[in-house]
Amino acid sequence: MGRFGDWLLLLIGAGFAVWLLIRRFDRWLHEPPGARLRRLAQNGGVIPDDTVALLQENGYEVLSGKHRVPLGVKVDDGPVQGTRLYFDYLVSKEDKYYLVKLERARQPMDWTASGLRERLLAYALLFPDCEGIIVADPKDKWMRTVRFQVEDDEA
Repeated sequence: MGRFGDWLLLLIGAGFAVWLLIRRFDRWLHEPPGARLRRLAQNGGVIPDDTVALLQENGYEVLSGKHRVPLGVKVDDGPVQGTRLYFDYLVSKEDKYYLVKLERARQPMDWTASGLRERLLAYALLFPDCEGIIVADPKDKWMRTVRFQVEDDEA
């Protein structure tokens, strides 16, 4: 009788685990676009400063600030090495989301297509629901929006 009870408990546990997996997959499948960004916006606080004022003057609603996205990098069969990707603010305007990176004197932005690709493409790929990436310099009071698009290579 003990073996029957063990099998019964095992089947109940396995059925529960399968039910949880199906439920989680269904939630992910039916998650509306931008839900990841909305969750991200709820997690970060905003400290008023010159950048927030500049963004608000240009019609953006600052949702959150100072985010760190943890990433793992594995080379061949080596151990996973941790690294992080940072962005400064998440803003919205007309129901569209934008990531904000600040221009820094020690790492000036290379405004060529290849320079922008090297520096900002990772953000566009990690957050495909964003309309673009805003590069802002609160000291000189300017902002530029960068958008990436895949082009056909037919000539």
